[in-house]
Amino acid sequence: MKIGMRIARVVVLLVVVVGILIAAESAAGRFVGHRVYLRNSTICEVVVMQEHDGIMAKPGETVLVKSGLIDRTPTMMITANWDIWFGGLHFSADRLQVRGNSDVIFPSLWLKSSLIGTTLTFDLTRQGQLVVLPPNDATQIALPQPEGLPLQHRLGSRSDECISG
Repeated sequence: MKIGMRIARVVVLLVVVVGILIAAESAAGRFVGHRVYLRNSTICEVVVMQEHDGIMAKPGETVLVKSGLIDRTPTMMITANWDIWFGGLHFSADRLQVRGNSDVIFPSLWLKSSLIGTTLTFDLTRQGQLVVLPPNDATQIALPQPEGLPLQHRLGSRSDECISG
């Protein structure tokens, strides 16, 4: 009986340690390292999809698309109203890779830095364009978009209702 209790304690302790590690990794990725966000300024819900997962962004919502614990995202696509708007996207700390186009490189001026990492925020505009937001809204007028941006979404009959103008 004593051996059974010891084995049970070891198993419980192992489960607790693994649970703590998983929780710490998840929390750290949201607050530490190089993070990339997407703000949905359209009037429709959009979904940022990768190989086995997807993140929904409601109008006006900002979502995390690349946590700080990964160097580069897997291939991603952005859909709106069941139409693919952008495909073949790879987000990383200093560049956006788009299949079939040159990489969009972001100078450090575009990154919002802190002691625990950097953030870069993209905006999906009401016109269906993917642009990068400067770290400070006041500098938005002074900074032209990096070469290769804005990207225009693919046109589709169901997605036309998501854009205005």
